Amino acid sequence: MVGEIAEALDLPGATLSFHLKELTAAALIEGEQRGRFICYRANFNAMNDLIEFLTRNCCGGDASRCAPAVKGSVTKARKASVKKEARL
Repeated sequence: MVGEIAEALDLPGATLSFHLKELTAAALIEGEQRGRFICYRANFNAMNDLIEFLTRNCCGGDASRCAPAVKGSVTKARKASVKKEARL
């Protein structure tokens, strides 16, 4: 439910509503009306398709360039990629 998501992410309701509307429009999440509330769930197939597209088209097929970094650190592959891009 939206209230639980807002609390978990510590976001104002209006901000969360905006993002949920955009994610729904992009078909990355789906909302189901439950009385006065809307229950949201991830559309994992669409998310996987997006990740595949971004990896293929934005990361040049090198998934390590797009790998998430551990908070507060950068992976060796990402550092090498940034250094390589800086030289170009």
